[in-house]
Formats: sequence, structure tokens, C-alpha cells
Amino acid sequence: MIPISILLAAPLSSFFSASIDSLISLNEDLPKDEYFPFLNGVIIGTIYELAIYCIIGIPVTLIIDTITYFVGLHTNLKVYLLQFSLYTNSAITLAYILDSDNFWAYLMVGIAVHTFFHILFF
Repeated sequence: MIPISILLAAPLSSFFSASIDSLISLNEDLPKDEYFPFLNGVIIGTIYELAIYCIIGIPVTLIIDTITYFVGLHTNLKVYLLQFSLYTNSAITLAYILDSDNFWAYLMVGIAVHTFFHILFF
């Protein structure tokens, strides 16, 4: 289930990130050699996110699943809230490690982590 979630989440979160980037930078002038920034953002973002999901996402998912198993929650809502909070903490930690002063890093990591979590959970 995790590999399927990775294959679905990488292009979807890249699409969301490129969409937000396009909306934020509507008033900026693009260089003459950059013709398709949205499509380039989705393609390059997907490639990078596939690697990051495989290197970081799989171990973090296994750790979170182990924590959820040992807590022993029986309600879907409680499991969802616990996993959501654990994935949020992992996103904040990763964004802080990457670039602690840049809000853009928190936004992009948050989009990628929560897209992966929701595809994996549902």
C-alpha cells in the first residue's frame, strides 16, 4: 500500500505545490528562457518527491504505524487524529531541518506530507 501511495502522492503534491507557487508569483516577471514554469515545477517536483518519499517517507510511516499499533486506539477518528498529529510533527521537523527561516519550506513540506498521509489513510 505504501508504494502505491507514494506513486499517487508525488505528482499530486507536486501539482498542489506548483499551483500555489504559480498563484503566489503571478505578478513576477519570468526570465525569457523559462516558458513552462508550472509544468517544469510539477515534473521536477515529482522526481524529487519520489526520492524523498522513498528515503524519508517509508521509515517515518513505519515508525508512525508502530506507534499507532502500540497505542491501541480502536476508533477511526482517534487513529486519524493521532496519525495526523504525528505526520504534522514530522513535517515540521523536516522543514526545520531543511530551512528553518523560510515559510515556503514549511508550506511545501506540509503539502507533501499531508497529501501522502491522506492518500495512505483513506
